[in-house]
Amino acid sequence: MTEKQAKKSSEALAAADLSASAEEAVDALNRAGASAVALVEAWVKGENAAAVNAAAERGEGAARKAARRGLNVLKARGVSVPTERHVASVTGGKEPEIEEALLLAPDSGGSVCLAITSRSPTSRAKSVFVFLHDDFGVHRVNQGELSQTQLKEALQRALPGADYRPVKVPVAWARARIAAARKTHAARGLPEPLGFSSAASLLEPVPAEPEEHPFDGEGLELGDEDAQDLAKTSHALHLLPEFRGWFPPKPVVDELLAKVGEGLTPGTEPAPEELQKKLEEEIVAATDRYFTPERREQLARMMKDSALSVLAREGEVRTLEVVATMKNIRNAGLITNPPHEVGFLRAFFDKAISAIAYQEGGRLRIPMRAPAPAEAASEAQPATQLG
Repeated sequence: MTEKQAKKSSEALAAADLSASAEEAVDALNRAGASAVALVEAWVKGENAAAVNAAAERGEGAARKAARRGLNVLKARGVSVPTERHVASVTGGKEPEIEEALLLAPDSGGSVCLAITSRSPTSRAKSVFVFLHDDFGVHRVNQGELSQTQLKEALQRALPGADYRPVKVPVAWARARIAAARKTHAARGLPEPLGFSSAASLLEPVPAEPEEHPFDGEGLELGDEDAQDLAKTSHALHLLPEFRGWFPPKPVVDELLAKVGEGLTPGTEPAPEELQKKLEEEIVAATDRYFTPERREQLARMMKDSALSVLAREGEVRTLEVVATMKNIRNAGLITNPPHEVGFLRAFFDKAISAIAYQEGGRLRIPMRAPAPAEAASEAQPATQLG
């Protein structure tokens, strides 16, 4: 905004009641006219939660959307917000539905399961389960007629050991995503898994226009500064069941440990402090090396799917931490804000190293280079261990 525009906007807001109550908020927005969004932003800045909440409930257009974003900003700052608020549902209206779609949050590789069912009050559910990866295509398709109990058991088998449940998503969006994965699969020249033909009635019609991701309709958005503040403890997101099983690939972790060993003196047991320092240096380097722009973008997309599950179980406040982390991941770069400064990214490798040490009984085995021939002992040197 130019200085002239800012002055004009300020003058327009001068006529509005910046301390409007919830009852006065809508009238204040009407008086503000074209500056309604600026008025909402002023309420957010002044932490007038009652007015922001009223605008989110009863406002219109861009002002209402700005108010919904503002509510999330206020919550992130710890400002008390009125309990009566608009809550957007991932699944749309609650009127009886014949068709239903469910999403299981992705695993660490980015694979998701989408289930679409169709049933009447007196019949078993016709169901199709599609396991897919957006970048590679379709893994497999399962379909059949299931009772509610059988459907629940099938979803549990689809993701054994997971502590989170599938979430409802719009059927049209699920069909569009499955159709996109099938196109990706075909483009790779691979034969399509069996099952699509018999499940055509559940997978069609496919929307003609792109479908908005259901999470985008929740209005959970943050500015850069608020996102940085809220993501300072993003490493703790790995405690959530949606992210608990996310690890870097084993070859990447093996490479990290090999580089640690390369920095140690062959045939000599390093001091614990030296080994710990070298390990931390290589974790930083591995984080920056592994999380390329392409992987960061893929990870942010995966987290958006997972955010639906977090929102359904944990609520908006915790989900805003996921939103903030996604934003910081996308904003990371090699020069400014390198990946290792995003706690959630570095925690991939911290968690992997801890898991390996746990499997080794609390000790971390580091591969060492063989000593020079003149120094080589008659027997092979054992790998260095970290207590």
